[in-house]
Amino acid sequence: MKSAVKRIISIAAASIVLLVLCALLGDAMTPDWRVAPLTDAADSAKTAGQRGKNSSSDRVAVESPDTAIAVRGLHTSQEGRYEVKETHLRIRLTASATVNALLREPVDAAGRRPACLFIHGAGTGKASEVYGDIASAMASAGIVTLVPDKRLDNYTTFQRDYIAMARDYVTSLAVLKGRGDVDSARVGLYAESEGTWIASAMTHDHPDLAFMILTSPPIVPGRRQMAMAASNYMTHIGAPKPMAQNVTKFIGMDFSMLGLRYADFPAERYLDALTMPLLVNYGTEDLSMPIEQGAATLREDAHRAGNDNVTVRYYPANHQMRVGARTSQPGLPLDGHYTHDLENWLNAVTAGASANDWSTPMIAGTQPHQRLAVPKATAPGLIRSLPMLLILLAMAPLCLLVGALGALVLGLTGRQRRKLGRCGSFGAGVTRLLVANAIAVVTSIAGLLAYLARTVSATLALRSDATALSAGWTALRALAVLSTVALAWLLVRLSENRLARPPEHLRSQDCAPVAAAGFGHRLVFASLALSAAFSLVSLAFWGLFSL
Repeated sequence: MKSAVKRIISIAAASIVLLVLCALLGDAMTPDWRVAPLTDAADSAKTAGQRGKNSSSDRVAVESPDTAIAVRGLHTSQEGRYEVKETHLRIRLTASATVNALLREPVDAAGRRPACLFIHGAGTGKASEVYGDIASAMASAGIVTLVPDKRLDNYTTFQRDYIAMARDYVTSLAVLKGRGDVDSARVGLYAESEGTWIASAMTHDHPDLAFMILTSPPIVPGRRQMAMAASNYMTHIGAPKPMAQNVTKFIGMDFSMLGLRYADFPAERYLDALTMPLLVNYGTEDLSMPIEQGAATLREDAHRAGNDNVTVRYYPANHQMRVGARTSQPGLPLDGHYTHDLENWLNAVTAGASANDWSTPMIAGTQPHQRLAVPKATAPGLIRSLPMLLILLAMAPLCLLVGALGALVLGLTGRQRRKLGRCGSFGAGVTRLLVANAIAVVTSIAGLLAYLARTVSATLALRSDATALSAGWTALRALAVLSTVALAWLLVRLSENRLARPPEHLRSQDCAPVAAAGFGHRLVFASLALSAAFSLVSLAFWGLFSL
């Protein structure tokens, strides 16, 4: 009885030590930055006496719920006034690269017309599959539009060169300017999302553009924007706080083994040439963009460049200015006012409207509420790169596999060893503990993968799943504690020196226990113990020991 109590105390003490170590390790693997609420970031910057990207000026107040755009004393062509002619073009970008393009023109419109070049966002490539409703609506209001294909031979999930893409779009811009029915002095850009980085790069080298329309612009480098977006998604679906904090562990990592260098594209570097009239559009249902910080940054940078002709509109819409769902889905209609506002603004600025000519507010629409601020930095934590993470996560199953194969070999050779008088074993109870630790490893890996799959599914659908995610997280934490106790128990038995000793009923026989405690038994024990230890480290990475 006395020895049993001593063992229980030892196991409890070892468990507590392991739990503390795992909690400290999990904290060390968490970077020292976080995605904070925008109000907190603003208050912090204000307290520090700073005015910058996270200052209180990042909050935006709309002046009117009406998004209508008009100029005093000017009546512009309205949507539907002209029939639209559609022409398919081929545009040679380089000696070896040619893209298709769709030109839409107002039929029988007098004189040289204003024109707009469309730039793709992420996820689209074919001119025939994007911007059809917007470009056609513009053309029916007297604006020539050109939607070229995105060049895809140098564009992948992992490799993107926005400067090279800007050069390609400049070629398409030259084609549009060279049209006989286009006034080359009244040509500008329409860009969405990722395309706004390209548009900004074009503007930096071609400040003579007549206007620029930026819809859902991220403004900051992709890594920082995704930190905010992913945290927003996690909050929206109801993920537990430690799970939401895992975003910081991933975002700061070095992903150069995959490419993805475009995640650090210095977007803000190209905002110093915003001298042309700007129209900035955001959907208030868009969780992925800095809908207040972005508008505030663009207005501030344009003002610094001497340009106050910046109009901002907020629509109760998603990332693509479409209504009916927060996520991008086929067939969703645009907000009913969106294209009318685009046309009225574009026709007005190309007719010479300045910042003082508008009869409608510069900032209008649905009041936005950006919950989280874009972080200023995204430094990595203890796990600094994707290879380091993959190695860490692979160690537990790899050691488990080695241990299982070793146990299989020991089992197959055990009968022959007993014939030779070598009767070793792991000792009383150790075999059961090894099996228990192996089961804990398998269960924790399977449970974690199932939980991550559920989280990813809810995130992609922006589906609130707080109850299931909370229950799953509690179950995973309980499993983490049980896994810790199992490893502690195994280590206590090891300290009692029962490893690789012959069973009690064989000790009186003529056998060789020292020979039995050979490489095979030690390899199996070490492999399974290390598997359990690496499993705990992996669980610590995911925040399952966080307080």
